[in-house]
Amino acid sequence: MYHHVNADKYSNTPAILEDHLKYISRHFNIVLPPDVLSEDRPNVCIVFDDASYSFYRYVLPFIRETGVRALLSVSPKFIVDSSDHVDEQTRLGVPADEMMLGDLYTKAVPFCTWSELSEICASGRVRIASHSYSHSNLLKSSEVENELLSSKEILERRLGQEVDTFVYPYGQFNASILKRVQKYYRSSFAVGAGDNKTWNGVGGVLFRIPADNLSDPVSILSSANLTKYKYLRFRLQAKKWYMDHKRSM
Repeated sequence: MYHHVNADKYSNTPAILEDHLKYISRHFNIVLPPDVLSEDRPNVCIVFDDASYSFYRYVLPFIRETGVRALLSVSPKFIVDSSDHVDEQTRLGVPADEMMLGDLYTKAVPFCTWSELSEICASGRVRIASHSYSHSNLLKSSEVENELLSSKEILERRLGQEVDTFVYPYGQFNASILKRVQKYYRSSFAVGAGDNKTWNGVGGVLFRIPADNLSDPVSILSSANLTKYKYLRFRLQAKKWYMDHKRSM
C-alpha cells in the first residue's frame, strides 16, 4: 500500500521508489485482481491510494520503464478537468493532510486530472479502483450506497474501464459495509500487515502491507519479512473480526 511520492507524509522518495519497483519486477510475480496466482514465486499486488498528482509525475514513468502493473484507487470528487491554472510545483507542494480540505483540490489540483487518469489507463499497466466518491470513512457516513455506487459509475463512464475493486478509505469497514461493497465490486482492500492466500483474502477482505516511508528499497520484501507476513496472516483473522463488529453511525 502506497500513497504519495516526494511529499511531506505518506510518501517515498523517487529514488527509493524506483529501485523498489525494479526490485519487485525482478523477484516477484506482479498481479492484479483477479489474476491467477503463481505457485512458484511470491505474488505482489501494488496498490496506490488517492491518485495524487505525484503518481502521474513520478510513478507512471517508473511503471512504463519497469513494466510493473499497479492498482490506483481514486475518489472522483477530487478529480477535476484541468490544471492549466496552476503550476506543477504548486500541485506537488500541497501537504498530504490538506489535499482534501475545502476547495483546495480545485485551486491547487493536487490530484490527477481526468485527462491524466485517461493517460494512466492508456498505459495498459494501471487498473483503476474505487476509493469511494469522497474518501469518506464509511463507518461514519450516512451516504454509504452513494459513496460506493456513484464512484464506480463516474470512474467507468469517464475512463472507459471496468472498476471492480474497492479500497476502503482509512481502511474502515464492518460486516454490513462489506456486504454492500460486494454488491458492486469483486474485490476490496483494507489495511493490515500479513499475506493473503487467495483473492478472497480474509473473509472477503484483502489486507495490505503499508509501504510508505521506506528506509530502503528491498527490506520490506526480504525473505525474513515474507515469512513473518505468513505468520501475521493469523492476526488478520482477529482484525477482521474486530472490524466486522465496529459500529456504523
